[in-house]
Amino acid sequence: MYGRNAVISRKGAFILVHLDFPSPDLVMERTREFDPEEYFCIDCPLCQLIKASGIVVFDDSVFDEDPDLEE
Repeated sequence: MYGRNAVISRKGAFILVHLDFPSPDLVMERTREFDPEEYFCIDCPLCQLIKASGIVVFDDSVFDEDPDLEE
């Protein structure tokens, strides 16, 4: 579903999907530091929908800028 290179980790009831080719150390850090009480805004319907799904996606990939969008 997320591609062959996705890295999956778990924290409690949550599945953490890492799409940005993180190092094993970064995966461990994200997993250790993930706290759903801090991660999700209680007043945000989208956050609550994602929280209910139990799947959190991390992707800090940097993409080259689109030359057509440059001024």
